[in-house]
Order: sequence, then C-alpha cells, then structure tokens
Amino acid sequence: MSEEPESKSPSSPPASPTDPQSQTQPATVNSLAGKRVVICEDEGILQVQLKRILTHAGLIVVAIAGDGQAGVEAVLRERPDLVLMDIKMPVMDGLEAARHIIAVYKACIVMLTAYATEEYRQEAAELGTCGYILKPITAQTLMPQLQQAFARFTDAKDGDQG
Repeated sequence: MSEEPESKSPSSPPASPTDPQSQTQPATVNSLAGKRVVICEDEGILQVQLKRILTHAGLIVVAIAGDGQAGVEAVLRERPDLVLMDIKMPVMDGLEAARHIIAVYKACIVMLTAYATEEYRQEAAELGTCGYILKPITAQTLMPQLQQAFARFTDAKDGDQG
C-alpha cells in the first residue's frame, strides 16, 4: 500500500560532477563529517554563518561562545575535535584563550581573524594552533583550510604517540 507508483523514477541518480552541490565541497571535506566543533566568535552574524557552513559540511557544532573566557569554558566542557577561535574578542582575546586551552586539552585550534599581521600569525603558531584563517570567511575558503589544519593536527598527534 505504501508503494510508490512505478511511473516515478525508482531512485535519484547520483550527484554528477556538474551538480552545483558536489562542486561546493571537495571530497576531502567529508573526512571532517561528524567532528565536534566549538565556535569562539563575538560577532553574531559570523557565528550564524560559521554554524551554517560547518553543519552543512557534516560537522557538529557543540557550543558557540561570544568571548574568550566563555570559549575556554566551552572547550574544556565539550572536549571538541576542532575549535574555531577569533583573535579579537571581549573578556579574553583568542590567543590567550588558546593558550589556556592548549595547556589543558589538545584540540585542533584554528584562529580566525581580520588581522593579517605576521606578529599574530607567529604568536598563534608558537602557541601550537593548527591554522590561521583570514576573514572574510566563505565555505569555499573555510573548509579546505580547516581540512588542512585538522590533517596537520592529526599528523602531529600521531607523531607524539609513535
């Protein structure tokens, strides 16, 4: 009784290379699917944009924090795989928050910033963050860089164990 009429196609054809959906996300992004993420960003519109991009790519956003202190608390509570951390935030900046997190918990922390200065990039690298992404952010720029950062994190973590 619940059968579909036979005049309809029995199943949808697989996505073709010309399908716009298949072009927006490279296959490597799928390796991040199911990863848990905390977003630390003080701009509400960017919080919404990041959550939309990440969930569309199959990641699970487990917390969003609007300042560095709340970010530290969220990361230590949720123990995510990835952390997206803005640098300039109220209460505690993202670099200081990353320092607090890394001292206690090893996560793939990727800095997000509008500041392209080498000083910030160098400090983030010295802290042990895995990536440094400049705003503005789109799915086409964020996801490949996030994939690369997570690969570096995984390689470094595997190197520590072996």
